[in-house]
Amino acid sequence: MNAISVSTFRKLWAIIALLFSISVATPALAEPAYVVVKLPAGATPPAGLAQSLASWRQSGQVSDVLWLDQDQRAEAGFETFVALEFPSEVHYNEWLRDGRAALAAPLQVVPVDVLTHGEKTPRDSNRSVFKVNSYLPKTPPERMGEYAQGYIKPLMDGQIKAGVMMRYTMYLERIPNGQTWLVMEYRDPVAFERSEAVKGELRPRLLQQNKSYAAFDRIKETLRDDGTETVAAYAELPPPALPNLPGYKPDGQLTGSLRIVGSELKNAVDQLAEGFMQFHPGVKVSTSHIPSSEGGIAGLYLGVSDVAPMGDDAKITDMMPFFNTFGYMPTEISVATGGYEKRGSLFAWAIVVNKDNPLEEITLDELDRVFGAERTGGWERINNNYLYSAKYARGPETNIRRWSQLGVKGDLANKEIQTFGYVAPGFAVAIERHLMHWSHKYNPNFREFVEAKQAAPGSEGSVASTVALEQIAKDKSAIGIAALMHVKNQPNLKVLRVSPGKGKPAVALTPDDVANRLYPLIRDAYFYVNKAPDRPLDPNVREFMRFVLSREGQEIIARVGYYYPLSAPYLAEQRKKLD
Repeated sequence: MNAISVSTFRKLWAIIALLFSISVATPALAEPAYVVVKLPAGATPPAGLAQSLASWRQSGQVSDVLWLDQDQRAEAGFETFVALEFPSEVHYNEWLRDGRAALAAPLQVVPVDVLTHGEKTPRDSNRSVFKVNSYLPKTPPERMGEYAQGYIKPLMDGQIKAGVMMRYTMYLERIPNGQTWLVMEYRDPVAFERSEAVKGELRPRLLQQNKSYAAFDRIKETLRDDGTETVAAYAELPPPALPNLPGYKPDGQLTGSLRIVGSELKNAVDQLAEGFMQFHPGVKVSTSHIPSSEGGIAGLYLGVSDVAPMGDDAKITDMMPFFNTFGYMPTEISVATGGYEKRGSLFAWAIVVNKDNPLEEITLDELDRVFGAERTGGWERINNNYLYSAKYARGPETNIRRWSQLGVKGDLANKEIQTFGYVAPGFAVAIERHLMHWSHKYNPNFREFVEAKQAAPGSEGSVASTVALEQIAKDKSAIGIAALMHVKNQPNLKVLRVSPGKGKPAVALTPDDVANRLYPLIRDAYFYVNKAPDRPLDPNVREFMRFVLSREGQEIIARVGYYYPLSAPYLAEQRKKLD
């Protein structure tokens, strides 16, 4: 049998991929789609490019945007490189119809597949250095995928482990004779300078210890030709237009100081402080980031801070020392809506079942009764204090333990519901607070899991999220609370729609319904302040919070790219807390 040429194979593969993306209905758990947008070196981008990208990200049509500008004087492979991630092929096809026309020449727009990807942390450095290498494949796509997994991945993962690299992604263009693009992010210029020495140490070790790496190292020249190598810098998108939010008008000129101690919220806090000082140059704002949100409120009652940004919901145990100090609770103010599924974005919860489970939706009350247990009450905020209230009591007869109680019929009806939950501390607190009225009593069969990086060495095989989700994917009687970033790698899972209450419409977990706060299982980013009942807030604190809860402040939060700005009605509710 005659061998098919590489060129012919790639053309056939591209046609098949395109037909497949158009003809196949959206699965219950859709795979993301990717596009690379390139501006040739020396070219000028069309007007409105940045605004279009910001608008697509804010609407949820595009779930992530990475914008890189070349940062070298000569021989750059591009002027600008933009990687777009879509939640699904359906979102991508809608964008082709409605948005693609905004990317005019000389931009080059190419659909791509991800061959390999890895990261240690989400992008949280303003000093990152990127390097983007291009290659011309000389082998079919599936062989390039093997090369990416067997050769590129070990070398990149080794640099992450050495502490110089933050993340990497290798893309393959879905066009005949398309290139591959390897995007590498180094934390800062020092790490970038160290990278060559680190690779020099890694390669001999990999050649000796990693058979796959050694095998591909011998034949890599037969698989691809080297292309360009471009040093690039991350560029933030402009904020989206937020015409429905109130603009900031200073209430006089302030002086003095403002101390902010707590989470940096992916650089948003520093940028909010800088934006505020542009309106009030007489106020000296200091920020002090702590490794965890746990100590944010402590800064308030110890008298060392005025504002406590938190990356998680404050626990009752965080707030009780504050109450014991002042006789009232700290004021909790939402400043942003959590993200869709990106790590580090306070992502929404996904409720998942096996794809063959007939259940399609569930209510918040049903989730409480499936995952929780009978209780004598729940914590409630009354007169600026948390008190235990019997109004949230429910007996064992209210528990949901069989699938028939959720309306499921057939062989599954009488089977016990097996429950799984993602229990990293911040995630677990949000579940207990918003779903179970602060109760710690779970369904007795509840099985906890965490991200693999949070598992003790040797425990990954029993407590890592990947293992738990694989169990749900094999068991029609199981249901889990999970992070979509983990779920999307499991094609045998289905994400349920969630209703806020009986008789109310169930909402799917989509970027746009997280952004507009329709999906019931979202999370918020909070700032906590010390406001005594019936007394005015400190003038500098109040004015800073007015800025954060203005169009200008919300534009900063949106521009950072991890969180969504608040909707106008919800923002108005938060502003009332300042008075």
